[in-house]
Formats: sequence, structure tokens, C-alpha cells
Amino acid sequence: MRERVSGSRYIHPALVEHTSTLAGALRNLGRQRATVYLAVVLYNASPELIGEKLHMQPHRVRISFSMAASMLRHPTITQRLQHLAYETDAFDAGTLVDDEMRTLIREWHLEEMFEPLCAACALPMPVPVINTLRPRSGRPRRYCSNACRQKAYQARRRR
Repeated sequence: MRERVSGSRYIHPALVEHTSTLAGALRNLGRQRATVYLAVVLYNASPELIGEKLHMQPHRVRISFSMAASMLRHPTITQRLQHLAYETDAFDAGTLVDDEMRTLIREWHLEEMFEPLCAACALPMPVPVINTLRPRSGRPRRYCSNACRQKAYQARRRR
């Protein structure tokens, strides 16, 4: 347990240098592998969707993701990133996506490619943080809210 400072925050060093190291490691993977890795981790994109967007076969997407994950686990990279994993008590996507990562995401247009949109209002849907080792069960969401789901249902009934 860490020592508490006055207020509600715990003491921990700035994570900026670690996350820029992560962005640098992703850049070193190559654009295609890093895009596949980020699409799975950040946007929970299926191999079929990634293959469609990147013009790859789904089995090649799976191979590319495993190779990217394996390369990120290499000792030279993990030694530089080990402080990031141990300094955050619980996984928080906000600590990993800083200015350097946002720049990388914007530069490669990942949001435009993989961000899921609501089928009724076409607004971006919130993406839940997932466990990459176990895929989410069930169908992916099509609507951002119950109101949009109801609007789509009523539109289908009118036809």
C-alpha cells in the first residue's frame, strides 16, 4: 500500500516518459502490426473488421496481433515499460493514452477506421476496456443507448 498524501491522490511519478516509450515501441513494430494491435486493444475490433480495413485475411490479422504482442513482451521493451505496469494499481486506459499516444492514433487515423458508430444516430459509441486474453461474449452493441435502439425498432416497424 502506498503512502497517502493530503487529499485523495497517491504519490506516483509522472507516467509521461513511460507512455512515450510505449508509443515509441509501437512505432518500432511497424505501422501494420501496431495498427492491428491498437485496433484490438483500444477498439475491440474483430479480426474480420481489421482485415477488411487493412486488406488482410483474418488469419493474418491474428498472426500479426500475436507477433506484435510477442514483440512488446521482449525483454528490451519490458525493462523500459516495467515501471508503468507496477506504478499503476489498477489498469486505467487514461494513463496509457497520453499526448504521444493520441498523436500516434491521429497520425494513423485509427479512430476513423475502428471506432464503432451507432446504427441509428451515427455517433461514436463508448468502447469498454476489455481483457485481450478473453474476448467479450455475446454480440457487439449496435446502438449507443436504449433510446437509439427504440428509434431503430420503431423505424423498422413503420416499414
